Amino acid sequence: MSGIGSGLPKVFLQTGDCFIGVQPTMVTTVLGSCLAVTIHAPKMGIGTICHAFLPDSSDGKHPHGREPQICRYVDTALQNMLETMDKIGVPRRELVIKMFGGGQGVAVNNIEPSSSYNIGRRNIEMAKKLLKFARLDIQAQDVGGVQGRKLMFNTHSGEIWLKKLNKAQLENSANSGSRGSRF
Repeated sequence: MSGIGSGLPKVFLQTGDCFIGVQPTMVTTVLGSCLAVTIHAPKMGIGTICHAFLPDSSDGKHPHGREPQICRYVDTALQNMLETMDKIGVPRRELVIKMFGGGQGVAVNNIEPSSSYNIGRRNIEMAKKLLKFARLDIQAQDVGGVQGRKLMFNTHSGEIWLKKLNKAQLENSANSGSRGSRF
């Protein structure tokens, strides 16, 4: 893992948050059924990442008119991230998009979640649908499955380091094992 973000400021991305790195930053997050999408502008050295845990913001409207937290939902997180890159002046054809997470969730008493309740799968489907509608391709992805993931994103280079986690490691997200994959 040496070299991916040595000396960079570090940020831990919580569930339901987004981060835009105008200055080089190493962003770390841990994913289960949640979805992380990274958008990188290589020519400008700017990157943004979300950690969304539900697919559709229309499911989260509050009865008292409060708007949902934008980055909690895949649809509004992606919209916010793309609009931010538009405002900075990055042409969409220059964006490098990667997607991670969307795991199946944890089986309870060896019973897998029903397909209609598989939030991870629904998160992946929502992101793919929205990116296809925006005519944007996903350049790299590691999604689905039953394992969690620890992800590190260098906002300047766009480089990703990913380690798959078993259930025990996911529960102890402070795991700092060095074996992982680069994207």
